[in-house]
Amino acid sequence: MLKSLTKAPNIVSNLKSKIKLPDKLQGTIVNKWAKYWKNLIGDYRQMLVDLRTDIQDEPLKAMKWTAAIGSLTFLSLKNPSELDFKDFLKRINNEAVMVSPDCLNPKTANHLWYLDTCYNQGTIKYYSLGIFSIMYTTDLNESCDLYKAKCSYLQPTIFSLPSRIVDVGIMGQWWNLYIKTHDYDVNC
Repeated sequence: MLKSLTKAPNIVSNLKSKIKLPDKLQGTIVNKWAKYWKNLIGDYRQMLVDLRTDIQDEPLKAMKWTAAIGSLTFLSLKNPSELDFKDFLKRINNEAVMVSPDCLNPKTANHLWYLDTCYNQGTIKYYSLGIFSIMYTTDLNESCDLYKAKCSYLQPTIFSLPSRIVDVGIMGQWWNLYIKTHDYDVNC
């Protein structure tokens, strides 16, 4: 990788010197456009030179930054969606229906019933934060036209949000739903 960074500025400078416009295009908008792109290429060339020297001067810091950026990219690519939550919830519901009520874990049954009720009422919401997602509940449905839904003084505060969070999804998994339904067929 370091060799490719070493060659990149030379390739860019060679490309910059090879591009010439005919004399009839001098002073036109095409010439200004070409100058803009040449300057932009020059700026990126300088950025690559600076990046190469920074990597050579502090390889440990460069490795930390690369690991951090790679981890954030991995987490953002594996961020679960609301469709993943619904799919997992339906699969667990279908599996739990097949289990005898005597063998079904009551905590799992109550949690699944609560989530189904929230979906039926339209009070469960999804929010993605890039590297992880949350599912939370609200008091009222979006289509509700009660005074309580419109008054800004009666809206929930940011401090009540942690108690409203139903599940947190990270690395392709909805963890609270997974934990509460892992042993759904074991009555404790």
